[in-house]
Amino acid sequence: MGYVCSQCGYSTPSWLGKCPQCGEWNTFLHKEQETRPRNHTKEVFRSHTQAVSLSELSHEVIEGAPRFKTGLSEVDRVLGGGVVEGSLVLLSGDPGIGKSTLLLKISHGIASRGKRVLYVSSEESVAQLFLRINRLKIDAHHNLFLLSTNCVEDIFSEITRIGPDLVVVDSIQNLGFADQESAAGSVSVLRELSSLFMNVAKQEKRAFFMVGHVTKEGVVAGPKTLEHLVDVVLYLEGDPHLALRLLRSIKNRFGPTWEIGILEMGEDGLRDVEDPSHLFLAPSDLEGLGSVRTVLVEGKRPLMVEIQSLVNNSYLDYPRRVALGIESARLFLIVAILEKVARIRFSKCDVYASVVGGIRSYETAIDLALCFSLASSKLERPVSREVVFIGEVGLSGEIRPIPLLEYRLREAARRGIKKAVISHYAIVNERVLCDKFKGNLELSGYKNIYEALKMEGLL
Repeated sequence: MGYVCSQCGYSTPSWLGKCPQCGEWNTFLHKEQETRPRNHTKEVFRSHTQAVSLSELSHEVIEGAPRFKTGLSEVDRVLGGGVVEGSLVLLSGDPGIGKSTLLLKISHGIASRGKRVLYVSSEESVAQLFLRINRLKIDAHHNLFLLSTNCVEDIFSEITRIGPDLVVVDSIQNLGFADQESAAGSVSVLRELSSLFMNVAKQEKRAFFMVGHVTKEGVVAGPKTLEHLVDVVLYLEGDPHLALRLLRSIKNRFGPTWEIGILEMGEDGLRDVEDPSHLFLAPSDLEGLGSVRTVLVEGKRPLMVEIQSLVNNSYLDYPRRVALGIESARLFLIVAILEKVARIRFSKCDVYASVVGGIRSYETAIDLALCFSLASSKLERPVSREVVFIGEVGLSGEIRPIPLLEYRLREAARRGIKKAVISHYAIVNERVLCDKFKGNLELSGYKNIYEALKMEGLL
């Protein structure tokens, strides 16, 4: 007996109006309503497995499970080469970001390659799906099947009848069992559904894509319940008002994690972006104060981006500090370092910093570029667009080396950059690497931020 929160799973012997763990109101349900008989699960799917000796496994199984392409090279990159048979993939993102659009494109791409796909929508009718398909200019295909239901039993019935290679569930939060009284989307329901889908995926070699909504706290609804139960977790990020979308992998049992794919929203849905660096760069003939270029690395993919800053006199008692695409704490640290080491005062100034193009950066490799961007705007001295700044800045002002330097320098040289400002210690420790770029890219190494600002003509 007792009560359990349908949002976070917190248990209590008596009913409470507000959950002390997640802070939600009126979410406690009776445990008898929340817990379902185990024999019902066995009726839906009964698993029969046996242990296998390692010496009995074939080379094909050891080398990796079979994959099939999605039709979008950026999605295949994030997945590690394509969709793995028998995998369970969770796709999440903010409302209106394009999750359903992306899954329809993936479904059509896989169906056009001879695979059978069952697209299940618990939020839209078949007629609404058909209108969306027409708007996206997706051709009709006999291998793509549409189903509108919020009943799990209907889904398993159609899986048995159609025998699809891929099942898309949009979304799992609206699914429930026909004889269950508790609301769909509760923690126990999500866990049981994920367990059922995982059993079907592994035993019958069917791949599953599930959509998980993001809560107001910015986590997958549950919260975080589904991420521990699936093989792959993908996040679709971006500004709904802009065309750019980033597909980020934060968990992948079949490929690299923290890999990203660059997609662009158009009239016909999401499409691949072959050369994403040009989306984040302004024309080279446009000079501006506070505009500095650097190279990020997402996974093993280098992206040249532009950091822009605006420093202006403030008329407020507490000057503003605004960061877009940059961690606010990182901006505060860089401002403090410039004041302490370079004697550039920001105490009576509003400071705004942004990464152009809507991309978000969590790397410390942008520290050096951010320093030059802030100094350029404050001192009103422009920085050449033919120079990139790559390096982490420590609290005492030292410029530290950063990982994957070769990827960054290669991307800078490919984009026509003439000079790269990096850490002096990187040049000393990676002399062989730096020798590769002689003649194509001038490398300037500095020990601290004061020396770099002075030698580059900003102080």
